[in-house]
Parts: sequence; structure tokens; C-alpha cells
Amino acid sequence: MYYIVYVSAAVEPFSKSALMELLQKARERNQRRSITGLLLYKDGDFIQLIEGERTEVQALFTTISKDPRHAGTIVLVEGEIEQRLFSDWSMGFRDLSDPAVQATPGFSQFMNRPLSAERFAGDPNGCLEMLALFKPQF
Repeated sequence: MYYIVYVSAAVEPFSKSALMELLQKARERNQRRSITGLLLYKDGDFIQLIEGERTEVQALFTTISKDPRHAGTIVLVEGEIEQRLFSDWSMGFRDLSDPAVQATPGFSQFMNRPLSAERFAGDPNGCLEMLALFKPQF
């Protein structure tokens, strides 16, 4: 199993309806490609983990990085994993500005900082710990 975690910035902030439309299309596309993951959004910044077969993940990332709705796409970390981190989600989503999300156990002021490459420069794997806070608990 292969994964990529990247950050990017929206050229213009997304409205809630635009985010929901993006998410719906991503989920449909990801189900066809057997890709799972998680997308976090905050104030125009994205961080996303996508996971699946290497060729599918790389093809999707190429498409994402060419999307004109965002810029500054930077891979934070990528590699092989033994099992999916978000196997139950064709694409999980959280808007970190949502008060309900801010009530998530483990959420802190740390989460209120921009989702940028600079934030994770000293510890690129730290993004995995942050994403794991939103993993479904069963």
C-alpha cells in the first residue's frame, strides 16, 4: 500500500457548498480507484492523505497538483505502509474551523495554525499524527 501526504493552498477560499461538491466528486472517483484517505481544510489551506495502489495514488496526485483551484502543492511525506490508515473512508473530511470539529478529543490550538509545508518542515511525519486524530474509532 502506498500513501502521499501533501499540503496546498486554495487560490480562493472554498465555500461550504464548494467543499461539499469537491468532496462528493473525490469520493466517487476514489471508490472507483480503491483510494482512501482524509482531507483537512482550514481557512483556504488543505492537507490530504491519499492511499492505495502506487500507480493509482501517483496518478491522482498528478491530477490534484494540476488543479487550478489551488497552488503551492508540496508533498510532506510519502511511502509504503502495511495497511491503510483510513480504510473506511473513500475520503474523510474535516473543516478545522468548524466548532464541532474543534471539540474532537486531542484537538488543540496547535490545529489552529496554517496547514502549510513550513509548519511541518522540522517534522514531516508529524502530519501523520495530526491526521490520525480524525481516524474513525471503532
